[in-house]
Amino acid sequence: MLASFYRMQEKEKGFSLIELLVVIAIIGILAAIAIPLFLSQRNSARDASVKSDINGVAKAIETTYVTQGAYPATANFSTDDSIQTSSGNILWYTTDGSTFQVWGCNAESGEQYEYNSGAGGLNDTPSTNAACTTAPTSGLGTVVSIP
Repeated sequence: MLASFYRMQEKEKGFSLIELLVVIAIIGILAAIAIPLFLSQRNSARDASVKSDINGVAKAIETTYVTQGAYPATANFSTDDSIQTSSGNILWYTTDGSTFQVWGCNAESGEQYEYNSGAGGLNDTPSTNAACTTAPTSGLGTVVSIP
């Protein structure tokens, strides 16, 4: 009896159709879970890059204020060209002379963030601006794009 069982076992090589279908179903379930998480991480990374760019620009503006005694009237506030924005990010700037605001947005994530020096800095709660191409409105002054 054992000998015939071992002979049958030697003849069966490979996987059955049921085993292959189970493996494919498991891979499909894992992909269905992983893909949305991956896409969400990409948007989180885009938002983090916008926040980082806004903070970098705000520091450059504050540095200009310290060295020149006033906030710059236009977005050309850095003479050493150390300000680099991340790919896909769009930034705007305005000032009234005593405070300033910087907005940033990534076209793919659609979340817009604001840095307001008069209100204490970066607002972590985004506002949705799906177009990300129109300048925000402000009571401080003319809003200019940061190159």
